[in-house]
Amino acid sequence: MMKGGKGVPAIAAIVVAVLCVASAVPRLHGAKGEGDLVKQLLNGFTATHAAGATAQFEPVLYATNGVFAFGFLRVGSASLDLAVVHLPSSFPVWRATPARPGDWSRAAKLTFDSSMVLTDPDDGVLWQTLDTIGDAVVLHNSSNLVVRRYDRDDPSWQSFDSPSDTLVLDQNFTVSTPPLISSNRRFALRLGKTYMALQMEFYGGRTTPTYWKHTALEAQPQNASEPPVYGRIDARGFFGLYLEGGGQKVDTLSFDTFVQNLTGVFRRMTLDDDGNLRAYYWTDGAKDWISDYKAIADRCELPTSCGAYGLCVPGEAQCQCLDNSTSTSPPCHAEETTDLCAASGQQLDFDGVRRKRVSVAYKEELPSETNRTAGECEQACAGNCSCWGAVFNGASGYCYLIDFPVETLVYEADDRKMGYFKVRRLASPKRTRMSPGVTAATALLSLVLVGLGAAGAYSGYRLWERRKRKRAGMEQELVPGPYKDLKSMGSSNNSFKT
Repeated sequence: MMKGGKGVPAIAAIVVAVLCVASAVPRLHGAKGEGDLVKQLLNGFTATHAAGATAQFEPVLYATNGVFAFGFLRVGSASLDLAVVHLPSSFPVWRATPARPGDWSRAAKLTFDSSMVLTDPDDGVLWQTLDTIGDAVVLHNSSNLVVRRYDRDDPSWQSFDSPSDTLVLDQNFTVSTPPLISSNRRFALRLGKTYMALQMEFYGGRTTPTYWKHTALEAQPQNASEPPVYGRIDARGFFGLYLEGGGQKVDTLSFDTFVQNLTGVFRRMTLDDDGNLRAYYWTDGAKDWISDYKAIADRCELPTSCGAYGLCVPGEAQCQCLDNSTSTSPPCHAEETTDLCAASGQQLDFDGVRRKRVSVAYKEELPSETNRTAGECEQACAGNCSCWGAVFNGASGYCYLIDFPVETLVYEADDRKMGYFKVRRLASPKRTRMSPGVTAATALLSLVLVGLGAAGAYSGYRLWERRKRKRAGMEQELVPGPYKDLKSMGSSNNSFKT
């Protein structure tokens, strides 16, 4: 066993992680100095995650500047992942995100022998660098994790080619790069030939409706021979879109700090869990990331800000429910994970909700039809099991169909804007039959309760009879006399005076 010190001079405290490391890697004995940090992993490397470790992060490899480290990361309450972490902020700028996440409460092993492999003793391989042949693993000061060969300049594998939810300075984001996926797995940033788009993820990514799109201003989508665009964060404070090959810049997304000539800052762009794409920067000595850009300015334009079947009121940023099922903040209904199509091809039971003064913030990205009436718009969706709702604009005659589970709608003070939405009808709970033993016990208990009730009633009746007879005897002892007025009665304490 070996102890690895998480040393970040003048920035972070030492974090101790228990590791099992092969002799090919320099051992750390609780050292705090920068020179003692592991700077590369060689073939034969093995590190074991300590089952149920209390630390949130167990580093195994450091960048030479000591600002970034690679190791085991605890995600949520119980999941295990591999990550490159920005140590001053503890923010993971890259995660392996295996399809089957490991369990933090159990031991896991990271090995490097030409390729990196994360294994679990029960589930086998959780993640690995596929088709990789390397001699060493290094972590660059840019946060790029690289598997390299000694006789080649190009990396065999690098984390910059497989981002998770974040892009950093000088990291190319191309058409062939996997999309950025938010950490809650609900949103994605994808790059097309001439545009970048934010999309929702439904049904495991089989349905990806777009809710924000930015097309490069100087790109020519009609030119089939023009190369595709790629994106990259620039240290000067913008996200540039360039043509592959020549590097010609065709568009710029300016950050708030653009042309302010900030130096010595580290920048990142992250797809956050609310579906917004934001840029941040970090300065030496800072306590938190500083927001520098956001793709969507208004909360009501975010696709799920009020949850399933929620209605967002602009200006007030207030949430309501489409069907008025509650006056408090949503969630109004549970999130849908399947459509309304039965295996037989028929449509499952649903209730229809109709509401005026509603619209969709991203309706330009939805399939639409024109020259329809409100009734025709509703019918176009009602008979289609893959359609969840329809929004009709009486002013333009456009009908927008929602072919994914209904999320946040936007309130608009126009009676000509109408919506029709499907809500899955919950199946009536089935009455369960009791076993013969339970039935017999229930019947016996019922008989006992009836008997006790009868005995109590009889005892009450007898007591009433006795009191009745006693009261009758007392009345027979009283001798009736003539009525006398109170005024004629002589009494020393009579207060009535004539």
